[in-house]
Formats: sequence, C-alpha cells, structure tokens
Amino acid sequence: MIIYYKKKRLNYQLYFGIGFLAIGIILVPLNNFSLIYFSWIIFGLLQLAVWYYERKHQYLSIDKNNLTKNSIFPKSVKLNEIETIVKLEKSYILETKSKKIKINKDIIEEESFYKLNKVLEEIELKLEQEKNI
Repeated sequence: MIIYYKKKRLNYQLYFGIGFLAIGIILVPLNNFSLIYFSWIIFGLLQLAVWYYERKHQYLSIDKNNLTKNSIFPKSVKLNEIETIVKLEKSYILETKSKKIKINKDIIEEESFYKLNKVLEEIELKLEQEKNI
C-alpha cells in the first residue's frame, strides 16, 4: 500500500523549481554570468529533483511487515515491532524499542490518510490485545 503526498504539495514543488530555474536563467546572462546567480539555477534543479523523487516514491510504503518513510535516507520499521503509537494533532509517532518514525498528517492525501488510519487502528488493536493477555 502506498500513502500518497497531497497533489497540492507536489505541484508547489514543481512550480517553485521551475520558477527558481527561470529566474536563474534570466539573471545569469543579465549579470555577466556572475557565479552568485548560478545558485538560483542550482536551487531550481534541486527543487525539481525533490519533486521528481517525491512524485516517484511518495510518502509512505506499507507492505505486509514493514512501514517505510521514503526520503533521501528512508526510515523503515517492522509493523510487528511497534510498541506505541502516539497520536498528536498534526502527526503520528510510531515507536519501537530502537526506532521512532514521525508521520506528518498534513502532507498526506485524504484517501491515503484513511488507509493509514485503518492500518494504525489494526496495530493499536493488536497492542491492546497483547496488553490484556
């Protein structure tokens, strides 16, 4: 199961990347190819790279045993090792004995958010059953 980013977030990243790149392409020739103005081009290219990576990999991947938060350095946690789920106003924190993963609710697409809640509720139910035994 894939938990998607909001389309609005991805679109903003694309627009900012194109904007920075366009500003850089305009400013560099106007200022005698000054190296400082090349930073606009670099920022634009980096923003476009982040947009491409996030569009391709999305926010979270959940399979039978693992929950993976995709980023430059992905974080992964085994679902059966989760000990506590802390639900905050804008995020969830999943904790195991050795790892913590913070999931930001604000950047998750609405339909994916419901799927994530369902998975987390199942895990919480298992945790409650284990405590009662």
